[in-house]
Amino acid sequence: EILGIAGLVGAGRTELVSALFGAYPGRHEGEVWLDGKPIDTRTPLKSIRAGLCMVPEDRKRQGIIPDLGVGQNITLAVLDSYSKMTRIDAEAELGSIDKEIARMHLKTASPFLPITSLSGGNQQKAVLAKMLLTAPRVLILDEPTRGVDVGAKYEIYKLMSALAVQGVSIIMVSSELAEVLGVSDRVLVIGEGQLRGDFINQGLTQEQVLAAALSTPNDTTIISGSARR
Repeated sequence: EILGIAGLVGAGRTELVSALFGAYPGRHEGEVWLDGKPIDTRTPLKSIRAGLCMVPEDRKRQGIIPDLGVGQNITLAVLDSYSKMTRIDAEAELGSIDKEIARMHLKTASPFLPITSLSGGNQQKAVLAKMLLTAPRVLILDEPTRGVDVGAKYEIYKLMSALAVQGVSIIMVSSELAEVLGVSDRVLVIGEGQLRGDFINQGLTQEQVLAAALSTPNDTTIISGSARR
């Protein structure tokens, strides 16, 4: 499924998914389970090896390495797949890069161009390609369409749907309620770091989501047409 996470600014959505991925710098505690077993997500590398990947909210600071080319950014998380002793198999790496550029419809004249020369939408596609090369079981997308054009948004939505059909679970954080309601199968609403609503996205409205986001822990939350504390 595609699980959308909604909430007001400062609700704790990014903190939650960053902690799941092992990238939250503050104090936190909890357990992450996958396929009925606890997994180690204390660092991003451990999370990736366990099958949990994340595309961060701040693409420029956390998603790309601006000094590297487009292709080098794409293969960054799986470099060990192309390594032979102390060398990188450049031919095999370039083959994977070309496949990802074609799959993501990434517009670049050359994989060797600096990634900063691309538009915001194409940079985001490169970050997505980097994470997808790791073959994740669960993919976290934090504001995946922020700062991208309409065409790139549509392609990202199509990719999300295709991945869900293939069996990849997707967790998406978005500040745009229309986006959350448009692509999610289920919606969690966070408020002040707490779960305020859990909705099946069947006839769900923006008003219901906002009401849950503005509620207090003692309020009754409406879930799929039924009331639950």
